[in-house]
Amino acid sequence: MQASLIILAAVLEVALGVALAAGNGDQSPKVWDALAKLRGKGALTAEQIQSIAPNAVAGKDYPDNQGIPSPRSITCNPAKPGFYADVSSLSKCQIFDRCDVNGQLTSYLCPKASVFNQITLVCDWFFNVDCSQAAQFADYSNSRLYQGKDVVLLDNQL
Repeated sequence: MQASLIILAAVLEVALGVALAAGNGDQSPKVWDALAKLRGKGALTAEQIQSIAPNAVAGKDYPDNQGIPSPRSITCNPAKPGFYADVSSLSKCQIFDRCDVNGQLTSYLCPKASVFNQITLVCDWFFNVDCSQAAQFADYSNSRLYQGKDVVLLDNQL
């Protein structure tokens, strides 16, 4: 009897966890599709990456900002905290901003040959992000931040 109750409790816990994740994981488009759209082209093969990366030219193939310009025209909305790519022609997503729940702005500079990925919210290789696509994904992951410990940040697209 006691073993049956333990098994029933475990099944209910798993079912509840799946139901919570399903409610949080219904992103549109699904994460892999969104990443492909943000990349702006098909996935690159290892051979393509090996030919692109060593031949890339700073300032031509990817932005080459040496610092964060000041002053900047961005303001934070406390109702929309999160991380936002700077899609301006100067930054081209190498600079990104964090707006906190109090409306405070903090700006960051991605390392050389990388730009901010608005979906994964990290600096990513320049060939994985088409900055002109970033603005449409501003709420994709940011809408899930600050929502509590049970929120799924990215769906589980298998």
